[in-house]
Amino acid sequence: MRFQDFIIESTQKAADEAFKYAAGVPEDKLTWKPLDAGRSVLDQAQEMAKCPDWAYTLVSGAEMGQMDEASMAAYKAEIATWTTIETCKAECQKRLEKLFALYKDLPDERLLETKWLPYGGGRDFGMEEMMAYPSWNFTYHVGQIAYIQTLYGDNNMY
Repeated sequence: MRFQDFIIESTQKAADEAFKYAAGVPEDKLTWKPLDAGRSVLDQAQEMAKCPDWAYTLVSGAEMGQMDEASMAAYKAEIATWTTIETCKAECQKRLEKLFALYKDLPDERLLETKWLPYGGGRDFGMEEMMAYPSWNFTYHVGQIAYIQTLYGDNNMY
């Protein structure tokens, strides 16, 4: 199995799992924040929906752009329109399909590429690591969502 096929499969499974947990959250708890300081499940679902776009930019080699006030405002305005878990999941899936098409067509030689990114103090990230970012992000958020669920008394294993 090519790495590209493996990462597509594992990313889809991680997204499905994260949105399965998010779908288990009652509507009255979607915007609830632990201690009024954490992130809500809806906020996390909105981020997960947008995440494939960031990976697409990295892997395609497109210019990252600056995270200035204007771009952050545009990002916040876009995700603010996604007000349900179902909408977030649909937006995510649409973006994953575009990302997966890129991954499928990625030549094996490109897996050897690296790109310097400013995250974690800045370092070179390998192509496989950049491709795996959405899977990691979905897995991270499923843990966060499950934790929020336990805080309001839901101990179900979705």
